[in-house]
Amino acid sequence: MKKPFLLISIFFLAISVIFSQNTQNTVDPVPQMDEAVKVLAGNIHKKLTDEKARKIAFGQITYQGNRPSFCTYWINQLTDELANNSNRSYIILSGGPAGADWTITGEIVDAAGTLRVYTRLIRSEDRAVEGAFQSDFERTAALAAMLSGGGSGSSSPSYVDDYEPDSWENPLAYDIGVDDNAALINRAISPGGDEDFFLLVPDRDGRLTMETTGGTDTYMEFYNAETREKLAENDDGGQGSNARIRYNVEAGRRYIAKIRGYSSSTTGNYAFRAYMHIPVRPEPDEYVPDDDPSQASLIEIETPQTHTFLNADDVDWVKFQVTRPGRHVIRTRGVISDRLDTFIRKCSV
Repeated sequence: MKKPFLLISIFFLAISVIFSQNTQNTVDPVPQMDEAVKVLAGNIHKKLTDEKARKIAFGQITYQGNRPSFCTYWINQLTDELANNSNRSYIILSGGPAGADWTITGEIVDAAGTLRVYTRLIRSEDRAVEGAFQSDFERTAALAAMLSGGGSGSSSPSYVDDYEPDSWENPLAYDIGVDDNAALINRAISPGGDEDFFLLVPDRDGRLTMETTGGTDTYMEFYNAETREKLAENDDGGQGSNARIRYNVEAGRRYIAKIRGYSSSTTGNYAFRAYMHIPVRPEPDEYVPDDDPSQASLIEIETPQTHTFLNADDVDWVKFQVTRPGRHVIRTRGVISDRLDTFIRKCSV
């Protein structure tokens, strides 16, 4: 009777050891992540309080350029910890970094069996890194699963876009620039028919240019934001396969530029910008009144002189004195636009 009892004991002992080893490799990482986030939230809260931060938003925590479930869980937990802090003097914005004076971003690095989560505080005004924190985890099978394929076994890439989600009701406000050096805002067209919405409110009447840059084949539609009437659309009007629309707009009116991929399968990164050229207007006409020959302003030969048409019926008279024989050329050139249509009549006095 002793042998069977001894064999049974050894058998259960062996099972116990194997189960323990397997548990060690697949231990639930959530409690460890939750504890790490609490410590991180405390450090971030102190920094934000010391800096008297007002509006905070979350960008992206990424891993190898993607956003697996680990990253989503990390941001959600960190948001909850900060939002539920009763001593905070700042507010946390939803819908991306637009309008925030501080943004929380980061990335996960995998090195020598250790996962390190870098979390950074970025000042929106000048993109300066004002705080950096790190949290380390042992790479286990459970953590590896949370970092693979978006956390659900999918191998499709997840394109990074700090400004999602946006929509008709929640477009991303863009400050219109004054020339083609206007600020570029980086966006991404994610799988599944993603569309990006930009709100544009010009401060003056004029011709608005909207365009994308990058290697993604974009398609742009332009709308009246209040009525949702489509005003224009374009496929390849910009450089390469980028979209570009030029449209005459009114000051104070709200417009929407909607960007999507050319086809439902188009994905990738791109950048958007919008601008209106602000012409340099001439100085007020110093030679008024010059509306008849007796009031003609004197021109020094080879010295340009700027005049302004004050209304559609305005006529400017100028005069000059020939000092030497030869051929003299008289011409006009527009200051705001070369398309100004002028007429010259020569008279002798």
